[in-house]
Amino acid sequence: MDLKTAFYKQKDELNQLKRDYAKFEKKLIKAIKENAADERVQELLKKIQGLNNKIAEVTGIMNRYKALYEQKQKVIEQQELIIFDLQEQIRNLQWQLDCLNDTRSTDGLTAAEEAKAKIAALSDEVARLTAKLEVNSSNAGISTAKTAIGQEKLIPNSRKKTDLKKGGQPGHEKHEMAQFNDDEVTDIKIHALDTCPNCGSRNLEEQDYTIKDEYDYRVVVKKIRNRFIEYKCIDCGEIVRCPYNGLVAKNQYGNVIQSMALSLMNLGFVSINRTRKILTGFTSDDITLSEGYLAKLQKRYAKNLLTFVDEVRTRMKSLPLLYRDDTVVFVDTSRACMRFYGDDKLALYTAHMHKDLESLIDDDILPSLSAGTVVMHDHNTINYHQGFVFRNVECIQHLERDLQKIIDVAHHTWASDLKELITSWMHKRKGLIADGISSFSPVEVGDFISKVTSILERAWTEWSIDQSRYFSGDERALIFRLEKYSQNYFEWVKDFSIPTTNNLSERSLRFVKTKDKVSGQFQSIEYASYFAAIRTYLETCARNGVNEFTALLRLTQGNPFTTKELLGEA
Repeated sequence: MDLKTAFYKQKDELNQLKRDYAKFEKKLIKAIKENAADERVQELLKKIQGLNNKIAEVTGIMNRYKALYEQKQKVIEQQELIIFDLQEQIRNLQWQLDCLNDTRSTDGLTAAEEAKAKIAALSDEVARLTAKLEVNSSNAGISTAKTAIGQEKLIPNSRKKTDLKKGGQPGHEKHEMAQFNDDEVTDIKIHALDTCPNCGSRNLEEQDYTIKDEYDYRVVVKKIRNRFIEYKCIDCGEIVRCPYNGLVAKNQYGNVIQSMALSLMNLGFVSINRTRKILTGFTSDDITLSEGYLAKLQKRYAKNLLTFVDEVRTRMKSLPLLYRDDTVVFVDTSRACMRFYGDDKLALYTAHMHKDLESLIDDDILPSLSAGTVVMHDHNTINYHQGFVFRNVECIQHLERDLQKIIDVAHHTWASDLKELITSWMHKRKGLIADGISSFSPVEVGDFISKVTSILERAWTEWSIDQSRYFSGDERALIFRLEKYSQNYFEWVKDFSIPTTNNLSERSLRFVKTKDKVSGQFQSIEYASYFAAIRTYLETCARNGVNEFTALLRLTQGNPFTTKELLGEA
C-alpha cells in the first residue's frame, strides 16, 4: 500500500468514526431527555469518549501519511526539474557545438571539444538521476514498500494470469466450521419477535427455530488471593511454608497478564505506551499497568532466558548449514545492528551498535564454526576473514538484483546473459531434485563454469567501452567480485544440498522493519538486546510448532521451554 492509498484509507476510517460519534451523541441527548438510568448514560459517555480518542489518533495518522506523501512528491518533483534543466543545457550546448563546428577555426575547435565534454558530463548526470528514479526491489535490496510514488510495485508472483474470476471456482469445496455439540454450548441467546415486520401485528405463533453458532470470548479480571499455610514440624520443630512461586510483592500482576504484555511488545511490536492502553481497554480499566513496569518486564524475562539463548548459541556451532544476515535498527537516534543466525529449527538474534568484526567475535558463532560448516549470506565480506575456516556461499537472489541494475542502467548484454544462464540452470536443478537426482554431472558442471567464464570475459570488454560512465564503478566492482568469489556464488551447481538464496535470513529479520515502523527505535543497546533474547525464544519455539503465547506463558511461570524439549530430544 502506497502513502496516498494509506492516507485515503485513514480518511475513510476517520469519516466513519465521525458518523459513529454523531450517532452516539444523538443517543446520549435522547437518553438524557428521557431521564434514562445513569448506567446507560455512563455507557454512552464512555463510548463517545472512546470514539473521540480514536478520532484524534486516526487524524494524527492521516496527517502523518499526508506529510510523508507531500514530502516524497516534492523530492520527485525536484529530481524531475533537475533532469529537465540538464536536458535543456544539453540542447543549448549541442546548438553551440553545431555553431562552433561551422566556424572551423582553432578556437572554435577547442570550444567544440569543451562543449562535447560538457554534453557528455550532463548526459551522464541525466542518466544517473533517471536510473536513481527507477530503482526498485528488482534491481536493489529495498522492499516493495519503498517503491517510489508513480512507479508500479514489482511483487514477485509465479502465478500465471487467467480469465477466471477471483475467489472459489465452480465445484470448489466449501470449508466452514461445524456446529457445536450440545455439550459444548456455554451460552444460549434467544432471538424473538414481538411484532410482525410485515404488518405490525403482535399476534404471532411460534412455528420453528434455526440454530446459528458463534465463537466469542470475554476478558474476566480475576483478583486472586493466595494463602500460603505455615506449618510446624513436629519432629524437628522448624516452621515451614509452601513456596511463594514467584510471588514477591503483596500484590502483583499474574502470569497471563504478563504474557499478554510480552506478546504485544515482542510479537505485535506494539510500543510500551500503546501496550498499556490496549491492556487497560481489554480489562475495562480494571488493570492499569505502568510504562515503567512494562519496561522492567521486558528486562526481567530477557535475563531469565540467558540459559535458553546459550543453549541455542551452542547448537548453532554444530549446524552443517547456517544462515546469517543483519539489518539496521535505530538505538537512541543512532544506526545499530540486529543480527540473525539460524536454520529452519533454530533462531538466534543479537544486537550491536556496530556491524563489525568485533561484534561477530562477541556473538561467538562464526569463530567457532568448523571447516565442514556452510554459511549462507548476502556477500558480507567480513565472513571471509582469515580467522574463519567455514565455507562461504553467496545468495544468488542478491546477485540477480545486481545484474538487473546493470541491465537497467548500462544495457550491457553480458549481465542479461548471465542472469538468464543462472535462471535456466536453477530451473534445471529444481527439476532434477524433483526427480531425486542429487547433482549435475561433471560434464554439465564444467559446461556451466565455462559459460560463466566466457560471459565475464565479455563483461570486461563491454565495461571498457563505457568505463567513463557514472555506473562503470559499480559494474567493475560486480565483475571483479564475480571473478574473485565465483566458487562461492556457484557452489549450488556442484552440490544440490547448498541453497541458492538467503531468503530464510531475510524472512527472519523482516519483523525488525515492522517493529521500527510500529513502535520506533530502541531506548538503548541493552533494551535492543533484551528484545533480541525474547525474539530468539519466540522464533525458536514457533519454528518447532509451539504457539508464541503458550511459550510466553511457560516463561512467566518460571518454566520456559528448553531446546531439548523443542527439538524432541530425550
